Amino acid sequence: FGGVGCGKTFIMDLFYQCAPVKKKRRAHFHKFMLEVHERLHAIRKSGKGRADVTTVADQMIDHGGVLLCFDEFNVTDVGDAVILRTLFDRMWERGAIVVATSNRHPTALYKNGIQRELFLPCIQAVQQKCVVHDMDSQVDFRLLTTGTSEMYVVREETPEARAKASAILDAMFDKLINGHWERKMTLITQGREIKVRRTSHGLASFRFEELCTAATGAADFLAVARSFHTVVLHDIPLLSMERLPEVRRLITLVDVLYDHKVKLLCSAAAEPFELFVADKGVAQDEAFAFDRTASRLKDMMSDEYKTKPHAPPMATIDAEEWGGQGPAPAAELKAAALSDVEVDAIWKRYDTGAPGGMTSCELQLLLEDVSLLKLGHRNVPVQAVEDAMKELDEDGDGRVTKIEFKHFIERGESIWYY
Repeated sequence: FGGVGCGKTFIMDLFYQCAPVKKKRRAHFHKFMLEVHERLHAIRKSGKGRADVTTVADQMIDHGGVLLCFDEFNVTDVGDAVILRTLFDRMWERGAIVVATSNRHPTALYKNGIQRELFLPCIQAVQQKCVVHDMDSQVDFRLLTTGTSEMYVVREETPEARAKASAILDAMFDKLINGHWERKMTLITQGREIKVRRTSHGLASFRFEELCTAATGAADFLAVARSFHTVVLHDIPLLSMERLPEVRRLITLVDVLYDHKVKLLCSAAAEPFELFVADKGVAQDEAFAFDRTASRLKDMMSDEYKTKPHAPPMATIDAEEWGGQGPAPAAELKAAALSDVEVDAIWKRYDTGAPGGMTSCELQLLLEDVSLLKLGHRNVPVQAVEDAMKELDEDGDGRVTKIEFKHFIERGESIWYY
């Protein structure tokens, strides 16, 4: 544990990469707890097996292995606080090795939280089972590489200033989409809909209230991080203890975007470290967590961060949901550059063998699978198929050959963003 930017995640990731263990898992704590709740819901819905935390712990150990690395271990929800003790106890019974990073010493976790007494046994277990190490550093190393950027626009709290800041961000959006077709979009996650008012070619534009004032959570932000490599966020206001729900959502949003290397352009009422002012003498978890958020916002404006490739969280979809045989086509439809093996896998799945290469209908099936994986539905507009065909079909003969598709990948493009 330690302050923001002192190297906690760097050291844990280094350990994870070097650990000679075949089955291991590294996850942001938000995403890990979201999966716990999803698994509990799935068991209840199926009516098969006991819908308890012990069953979920067994599933996660069987699926992910005994080495578990959690980034940003932080508890702000009473529901999570109640189930964590049972979850961790069962994992330790199964021989799990738990490594975690946090801004707080274990004894300070969930401080001032509702019914904190229910979480105290978990704190005691963590201290008994884990070596607690203080990073003992006041230096935020990420800030040492942060340069100035147009990506964070500070504006005054007046209608004129907001309009001017919005115009700057809209102009940046138009510049980045580079003439690509723009449209509206709906993301579907856990039965909820997220309306995207402007999107094109992997970019999306939102207002602060759409993501942080509305009843959103980690699942929604993961869907955003899965779908877009760049997010434009308008009008982050000054925040206070009276707006804690919005503070918590912004903390989670920035954590998710940062963890998956989503680029962020935003306008705000103040510089990152001045956005949230906690009441003096109030030791709230959010006050500590927001220091990390401010640091990450600064880091996201740096040239170093901007060069990192998008790393979208992969959706897990059963064959029954996507209508195919075997596992869902997640690995070869990722946003990152595809290898020759992955291109071959795409061709084996989607090209029926007709002369000349992949037809428009076959390309539409591919785009529908991409849409299901990242948006939660198969609704692909005709214009999206036409736009993709125009980019892929080099000779204009109405079909896409494997060579043309490889040229598309070599240019640094991705089918993921259509």
